[in-house]
Amino acid sequence: MSTTIAPHRGTPNRVRRALRAGRDFRRWQARTGDLLETLAIASLLAVVAQFLLGGGSHDLVAGTGSTMLIAVGRLTGLVAMDLLLIQLLLAARVPWIDRVYGMDRALKAHRILGRITVPLVLVHVGAIVFGYAGRDALHGPFGPVVESFRLLTGGSDLLFAFVATALLVVIAVTSVSIARRRLSYEWWHLVHLTAYAAVVLAVPHELSMGSDFTASQWVSTYWWTLFVIVAASVVWWRVLVPVARSLRHQLRVTDVVEEAPGVWSVWMKGRDLDRLPVRAGQYLNWRFMSPRLLATAHPWSISSAPDGRHLRITVRELGDHSSRLAHLRPGTRVLFEGPYGAFTSRQRVRRRVLLLAAGIGVTPVRSILEELVRHGHAGPGDVTVVYRANDASQLALRDELEHLTAVGGHQLLLLVGPPVDGSWLPPDDSGGTPAPDAERLAELVPELRRHEAYLCGPGGWMSLVHRSLLEGGIPKSHIHDERFSW
Repeated sequence: MSTTIAPHRGTPNRVRRALRAGRDFRRWQARTGDLLETLAIASLLAVVAQFLLGGGSHDLVAGTGSTMLIAVGRLTGLVAMDLLLIQLLLAARVPWIDRVYGMDRALKAHRILGRITVPLVLVHVGAIVFGYAGRDALHGPFGPVVESFRLLTGGSDLLFAFVATALLVVIAVTSVSIARRRLSYEWWHLVHLTAYAAVVLAVPHELSMGSDFTASQWVSTYWWTLFVIVAASVVWWRVLVPVARSLRHQLRVTDVVEEAPGVWSVWMKGRDLDRLPVRAGQYLNWRFMSPRLLATAHPWSISSAPDGRHLRITVRELGDHSSRLAHLRPGTRVLFEGPYGAFTSRQRVRRRVLLLAAGIGVTPVRSILEELVRHGHAGPGDVTVVYRANDASQLALRDELEHLTAVGGHQLLLLVGPPVDGSWLPPDDSGGTPAPDAERLAELVPELRRHEAYLCGPGGWMSLVHRSLLEGGIPKSHIHDERFSW
């Protein structure tokens, strides 16, 4: 199966309109990003302020040793819960957050906040236990142990809070790089879903009588508002919208095509796909209604620009799940979440475009190229595509890239050769000392510094490319990437 491309020649008017739309979008991103960050900081300040104004300042400064410890525990618990709610909001797939940061950057912020939240939770627990042990005159090495037993048997809300803390610790441990490499995506995803359970289990303790979460009517209203906003966002964007879209569009597999050794394209067709708000370069979480594929959803970019009739993903065999896609049967039902990601031409504000891809990272790059060609958003020669592979047999979708660049009057550079330590380019066969990557790239792409750059590929490769682009004179604001690490 192939996609039909009806290209428009990139006229000055079409290009100007595309660039003007990009500038408008950038301004909206900046304003919305400032607003979201201001709200996040304001929420933290509000939590600290209500604690201090409610008597916490006296306990921290003028209280006894045990009173000060308890106050530290109370404050860290409040801040930790606020940060945890912000984390859940970042992971709730809210479109406004996605458009401003891209889902990869939102999830990166989610992980960074997690490294702060879990230690705060542990400080909260430790300070409360030692503080109450001191208040109750339980001295000696076993005092905190006795106090912990008293607290856990003092009410179900504290027992639930203990389980919530344990879940957060497990999530933090599995988020460490070494642990992530040992876990499959399916297990990692399952463990991280328990974050929702942790929040739910913590709520009875937080809203119990006499807690800092219910210190006054204003404070109680504030926390209930936060809980409702976050819960509604998660339920709406992670559950209801995906279910509604899957039911509406009725996606089914129509064909599976081998593109290269170990690389397959899955073509899908459905209803009203012209109303699905997906753009070239974005990805969706796909779940195929097949016995061995139904259990988990995986994020894969669309590999052809949306045409209102079909969707296509192209997947490399990287594990059991992806290899099973080769055996999908036509007619298989498809459920999906999304679209997600800010890796689109929507951010483009420069006439010249540089698209760089390696490995299966070619899929979003190829779809963006098709969009530029099909809609005439780039004049002849304005786009340069750089495709890196260790071997020519790994150049999946090569024929399509050659066709698209030829139709649009653009340039395709195929860089093939074994990897070189510290470089993202193939070996330099000219002899002598190899030139830096930035210099070699500038020779390949004239007027490099005037380009808008998009890159997608393995994480280490993208980091090297990113450095070369910066050294080549392209500002960071004109370099776009999407990273799918978890």
